[in-house]
Formats: sequence, C-alpha cells, structure tokens
Amino acid sequence: MGGLILFIFYGSILFFILTTALRVKKCIDAPVHLHWELYKGSSIYESTEWWTKKEITFGEKLWSMVLDLLFLREFYHRNRRFWYPLYLFHTGLYLLILWHAWLFIRAVVADIETASIFGWVWGTFSTLLTFIGGMAILIMRMRDEELKVHYPPVHYVKWVFLLLTLIGGVYAVDLHFKSSIPSLLKYVREQVTFADFEHKLRPAPAPALHVLFASVWLIYLPFSHVYQLFFRYYHYLRWDDVPNRKGGEIEKRVREHLERPVTWSAPHIQSGKQWREVASEMQQPPILDSNR
Repeated sequence: MGGLILFIFYGSILFFILTTALRVKKCIDAPVHLHWELYKGSSIYESTEWWTKKEITFGEKLWSMVLDLLFLREFYHRNRRFWYPLYLFHTGLYLLILWHAWLFIRAVVADIETASIFGWVWGTFSTLLTFIGGMAILIMRMRDEELKVHYPPVHYVKWVFLLLTLIGGVYAVDLHFKSSIPSLLKYVREQVTFADFEHKLRPAPAPALHVLFASVWLIYLPFSHVYQLFFRYYHYLRWDDVPNRKGGEIEKRVREHLERPVTWSAPHIQSGKQWREVASEMQQPPILDSNR
C-alpha cells in the first residue's frame, strides 16, 4: 500500500508539471483568432482609432494582475456580498500556499529542532480562514439562485472534497504530529530528500490520506477552471489590444494562418482551399439579382 501511495504522490507531481507546461504551450501557440473572445471588459474595438492611444506597458499589466489576484477587484465591484467569503477564502489559501512553501524550505535548509510554534500558528490560522471562506462560498452557491445557474452538480462535489482536504490536514498535523512543528518538518524532509525509504513504504494513515488528497488536486488542477485565472493574463488573452501594424508580429502570424488549408465546409465556405483564397473571395461584393 505504501508503494502505491508513493507512486501516486510523486507521479501526480510529475503529471502536474508536465500537463501545466503543455497547457501553457497550447495557450501560447493558439491561433490569433481564438484569442478574440476574452476581454478585460467591453471590447477595445468599440473605441474609435483605439490603436492611436498609448499602449499599456508590461509593468502596468503586471501590477493590474497582482491587484486582481490579491484583492479580487472584479468580484468586489460586481458582487460585493459574494466578495467577502471569496476574499476570506483566497486570503487563507494564499497564506496556506506560502506556509507549505515555508515547510519545504525550512525542512531542508535549517535545523528542524529549533522550529518554534509560529509555524503551527501560521498553518492553523491559514487553514481556518480557508475553511470558513470555503464553507461560506459553498453555502452561498447552494442557496443563491443567481450563482446556482453557473455551477453544475460536480462543482459542489469539488468544494466538499476541498473542505475534507483541509480537515484531513488539520487531523494530520494536530492529532498525528500532535501540533509539533519539528515532527512535521522531519516528515516533510523525508518526502523532499527521499530519506528513510523504508518508512515511506509503511506510512501512517493520517498523513498518507492527506497526501492522497493532495495528489488528487495536483491531477485535477491543470484541467480546472482555476487555471484560467493564470492563462487569461497571458498578454494576448487578457489585453488583446495590440495593433496589427505592417510588418509586425500579428501580421506575420495572420499570414501564416492564412496559408493553412480549409478543413471543413459550409454553404459559404468550401474545403480544399487555403484560408487566403477564402478571405479573398469573401472580400468581393455580392452579385445582385436583377430580377428582384
């Protein structure tokens, strides 16, 4: 059983890294026309001569992204009542992610025995914020008719599983490791450095169960809508406001796409041609029927 848990855990980490890399590559390589569906708000093309305005710099876009991630500004302006539990949940989640990063680094680079109770307070507080926010979000989405429309039944299963994952983490830390940060850091060090392999093959039930829960999330996340949060900030997705100037990158990409063959047909488009030919034909004015 221990060997299976090891395979699932380390396999899920590798799967997460590879799948995320493939999704990012797919996003970057997507044809230009697939990027026109996502906008920060109303389409910039609604403004006249938008290309003459000052372009947003990379630093401005990055700062705007940080503000959106930290403060969830869109939810604050659009649904203030839902923003409160959502912000509580995300604040706890960010702190929890930082806490796990601290665990991994602290377990490897510093003396484990000198760890103070601060690590336990940090982890417990972060988990509590995340759990309260997550529970409130789940209740609101179940009771609010406007929110229920946007979420299929499987969405609620995901939130219940998330809450169980948090409970499993608390159970492992406070009952199995008895709220001892040195004991927890020792366990983390074994996982990171592959030490005490014999112990890995006979894991304790509490941390093993939490590790399995974490593995499920690593496998699920690359396919979840959560990743849209990061992918939409790719330059041409979040801000599709780059002018198509002569000799520019967009013109080059469009020309490449126009050389692609048409692989489907319809009454107005026939297969067997290149998109360049189809685009040229569509520019011709229609012939009017003189009998009408």
